[in-house]
Amino acid sequence: MKNKFKFLAFAALLVGSISACKKDELPHVHEEELITTVTLRFTNTANANDVVTVTARDIDGDGGNAPVIGALNLRPNTTYNWSVTQILDESESPAEDVREEIVEENYEHLLVYTATPANLITVNITDRDRNNLPVGLTGTATTTTAGTGTLRVTLKHQPNGTKNGTAAPGSTDFEFTFPLNVVNPI
Repeated sequence: MKNKFKFLAFAALLVGSISACKKDELPHVHEEELITTVTLRFTNTANANDVVTVTARDIDGDGGNAPVIGALNLRPNTTYNWSVTQILDESESPAEDVREEIVEENYEHLLVYTATPANLITVNITDRDRNNLPVGLTGTATTTTAGTGTLRVTLKHQPNGTKNGTAAPGSTDFEFTFPLNVVNPI
């Protein structure tokens, strides 16, 4: 009887230890995509027919040929609703829609907008992730008086809880600098 009890106890212990062992889940690995194309659309809040679309394209990525970046021409003293309409990897066929991944994983991404000179345009981000931190796919922009400068757009990948609403943490997935012209149309 004692041997049977010892055997059952040993069997229960063995089954318990085997079933308690489970493989650790592998951490989410972010495979960095090649981002070749970014398109922004600015719509004048006072005139919905006044729409400006600008695209930056770098088909071969870093190195190789220089990117082709359109000029962003906006009116002075005007407020725009803006959105990032495309973020593509056109090295794939068909082109991969990276914007969709950013929407799905918005808690790991931040688009940062830096104007030079800083007083030429004010860019506000209106979309938020599940932690109420900015994402940067939509917003408003207000120009000041006429002038020229640049608007740098940077996509930061901020995984594993590093996203804090600032540009500091994480790695840069892309960065394009658009020439910015705030001028009255001719």
